[in-house]
Amino acid sequence: MVGAPFPQVVSEQALDPLERVRRFADREQLFRGIEKLVVAISGGADSVAALLLLCELGKNHGFAVVAAHFDHHLRRDSTADRDFVTDVCEQLGVPCMTGEGDVPLAASEMKTGIEETARHLRYQFLAFAAERQGAGAVATGHTSNDHVETVIQHILRGSGVRGIRGMLPSSPLPGMPSLNLIRPLMCLPRETTEVVCKTAGIEYRQDETNAQPVATRNRIRRSLLPQLREENPSVDSAILGLAESARELFRFVENSVDLAQPNNRKPGSVVFELETVRALGSEGRLLLLEREAAFLRAQVDTNRTRLRNLEAVLVRGSGQVVFGDVMVEASVGFVRFSTNQESYSELFQEQFVNLPGITRVGELALQAATTPFLDLGLPAVKVPVDRIEGALRLRPLRSTDRMHYRGFSRKVSGILKKAERVPVWDRSSLLALAGAGDVLAVLGVDVAIDDGCEGEDCYYFRLAESVPLRVDGG
Repeated sequence: MVGAPFPQVVSEQALDPLERVRRFADREQLFRGIEKLVVAISGGADSVAALLLLCELGKNHGFAVVAAHFDHHLRRDSTADRDFVTDVCEQLGVPCMTGEGDVPLAASEMKTGIEETARHLRYQFLAFAAERQGAGAVATGHTSNDHVETVIQHILRGSGVRGIRGMLPSSPLPGMPSLNLIRPLMCLPRETTEVVCKTAGIEYRQDETNAQPVATRNRIRRSLLPQLREENPSVDSAILGLAESARELFRFVENSVDLAQPNNRKPGSVVFELETVRALGSEGRLLLLEREAAFLRAQVDTNRTRLRNLEAVLVRGSGQVVFGDVMVEASVGFVRFSTNQESYSELFQEQFVNLPGITRVGELALQAATTPFLDLGLPAVKVPVDRIEGALRLRPLRSTDRMHYRGFSRKVSGILKKAERVPVWDRSSLLALAGAGDVLAVLGVDVAIDDGCEGEDCYYFRLAESVPLRVDGG
């Protein structure tokens, strides 16, 4: 019996460039929700091909195209590049925005390398162009060759799984993370972009700096990759496969970080269980750090040494590491991510306590009462009247402080760490309630530690948010 013929499977390479880009963009959902797209164009074959293909795809996907060209002032022919780009855009009927920046001067002022500075200024301009045009995304002409070179560059730098992913089809736009930077030509090799331009009858510019072995990427392209291809003619495909595997693996890392929920989140800080952060591994911890820095609206500065130090802190269960504006510290089974903030105990001066009554403590208030508080929402301490010798004072804790605790005189620092397991970051904000002798109780917004004794004649204390004084006119 003769069955139905097998359907023929057409390989991606057999498709024309426009169809390959369309399928790739649909698979990665690059054009979803986009009504206007800014296309970065330098004048080279890759970016010109991107403009040509995206103009065609825009007709079917319903988005308009605007070109954006940035002059870095790095080449003698940069003015000619700009004129060429504007001519091509005029020929295609595509609006074009141009910008310029003195990269060498900016690099000197910013104390950064030429490549890094050029990239920073370029994306700054593209973000401006996208905002000015009301675009939903910015597209570049990066090809599969650029993808391969990026993976190798990251491997040479000792990157982890995230870096081995290389370029992503879509990622947040530097300078405007609310928009995406898309790379729809990642499915095409560089030689195909040249074919696209020639087929359309449009010339493209040659950047002679690409042949100079000054930049790391140029050395990879001109020297290292040819040697690798001699060892393995299919090395490009192998590297692309490695990048895709890393991308799939990193999705599990992202999912695990998404599942990591904090115990406590406040303005300026967030606290996790120590085991939650430990279990994420190095890649997940870095991703968590970046996520929490975004919540804290803080800049995070990471390097390999700091990440190794963080690993040691998590193994030890105590200590701290500073990543730019974010401090990560571990204590008594918890990890806190925070911006550097002063505690009110560091700013608080010793003062006498009103008995009974309210004592102002900066933005807080110490409430003292002769009966238990009816509102149990805040922690409170109980101090027998006969324990109070002399005037009762509220002051910052001292390293030498002792208090009567569960029948014994103990150092307050030991009580906080071992018995009450108060994290180190909360200890710095605690205040001591003391008479003429030892500390009678320790108070904070979320902490209340007393002797635990039972008695009838007692004062009750707690810290609460200070209610603004109200004066009624008469």
